[in-house]
Parts: sequence; C-alpha cells; structure tokens
Amino acid sequence: MEKVEDLVCGMMIDPQTAAATSEYKGQTYYFCARGCKVAFDKDPEKYLKVEEKEHHGGGHHRCC
Repeated sequence: MEKVEDLVCGMMIDPQTAAATSEYKGQTYYFCARGCKVAFDKDPEKYLKVEEKEHHGGGHHRCC
C-alpha cells in the first residue's frame, strides 16, 4: 500500500504502521501520532476543508 497523508500535520505515513486511525463518513484516515488523531476527531471538517483547499491551490495547515 502506498503512503497516505496525515491530514493534521501533513506527514506521509504507511497506513499499515500508522499510530492511529479514525473512521469518518465511511472513510478511514491514518495518523502519525495519537495527538493528530485526537485533533482530527475534535473537528474532522476543519482538516477535510484544509485538504480541499490544498487541492485547489490554497494553503495547507501544519500542526507541527
């Protein structure tokens, strides 16, 4: 499996070795650390909007 982006901090990680995961609207999201998962779980739409902006030329938030 190819690497995926932790939407909270932007780190590219291997889903098979991710420190944490969350399910949201039928999609699995992978995180490099428990802290990123906690931040995502508090407000998933915040991070999904950041991802959408990045794909449309906007900036990208980094927690770390």
